[in-house]
Amino acid sequence: MAEALFIGLDLGGTEVKVGLGGADGALIWRDRAPSHAREGGEAILEALGAAAGAAIAEAARRGGEVRALGLGTPGIVDRANGRIRYPVANLGGWHGTDLAGYFRARFGFPAVIENDANSAAWGEYRRGAGQGAQTLVMATVGTGIGGGAVIEGTLLRGASGAAMELGHTLFRAGGRACPCGLAGCLEAYSGGRAMAEEWAQRRGADPTRSPDAAPSPSDLLRAEREGDPIAAEILDAGARALGHGLVSALHLLNPDVLIIGGGILEARPRHRELAIEGVRAHVLPKAIDGLSIRPAACGNEAGIIGALLLATEVAS
Repeated sequence: MAEALFIGLDLGGTEVKVGLGGADGALIWRDRAPSHAREGGEAILEALGAAAGAAIAEAARRGGEVRALGLGTPGIVDRANGRIRYPVANLGGWHGTDLAGYFRARFGFPAVIENDANSAAWGEYRRGAGQGAQTLVMATVGTGIGGGAVIEGTLLRGASGAAMELGHTLFRAGGRACPCGLAGCLEAYSGGRAMAEEWAQRRGADPTRSPDAAPSPSDLLRAEREGDPIAAEILDAGARALGHGLVSALHLLNPDVLIIGGGILEARPRHRELAIEGVRAHVLPKAIDGLSIRPAACGNEAGIIGALLLATEVAS
C-alpha cells in the first residue's frame, strides 16, 4: 500500500509555501512560489493549485499517495464550509472564496482551511517551540501582524473564527490608518508593510501612488543593513511597539509560553530583543511569572507544518 502523505500550504502576500510529509508532521519535501496576491482571487487560486499539484507529483515520485491537504490563509475562515468569511485587507477578491470546494473539485481529496496565524501556532505547538505548553500565544511579524493561541491542546478560534487578531488590537486610539479600515491598530505600527511605507514617506516617496513600486519589508531590512539610520529607527520603534502590543494578550490569556516569530524576526535578531524589552517594560508581574518567551523553532515552515497536521485530521 502506498504511504499516506499530506500537503501543507501557507499563503502569504508575496509567496506560497508548500510542504509534503507524513502524519507526524515531519516534512520530506518543501517548495515555494509567487502567490500573485496583487492579481486577485483567481490568480491566487491558480498559484495554490500549482503548488499543490507539484506536491502531488512529488508524492507520486516517492511512491506515496496524498490523502488530504491543509491551507493556512490570511482572513477569517468559516470552518463549516472552508470559505473566507470577510474581506481580507491584503488580498483582493478573497472574500467568499470556496477554498475547500476548489481543492476538492480539482484534486478529489479533502482539504481543511485555517487562518494562517492559527496554522503557524499549531505547527509550533505540535512540533516546535510550543511543545509541552499549557497555554501558548504566538505572534508572527511579516507583512502584517498575526496571532494564534492554543489552550490545553485546542486552537483558540472564537465565535466567528476571529480570535487572536493581534494585528488589529487597538494600539493607539485615533492613530494611524490600518488597511483593515480601522485606525490605531498594532499592525499600523509594527507590521512590515506599515513600517516600509513609513520609511518611504520619510524619504519623500509616496508609497500609495503605485503599489507595485512601493518598498517591501525586505527593502526596509536591506536598507538598515546598508546603514540607513531612518530604516533602523523605524524598525526599532516597530519592535518596541510590538512588545507593548503583546502585553494585552499576556494579561488576557496568561500563557506559559509566548512565541515571537515571522520573517522580520528571522532576518533581524535585534527585533526580538527590543520586543521583549517592550513586553517587560509594561507587563504586570503576575502575567509574566513563569512565562517562557521563545523564538519560533519551525521558522517559515511553521505554517505549512501546522496546515499539514490539521489535514491529517480530515483524511478519510
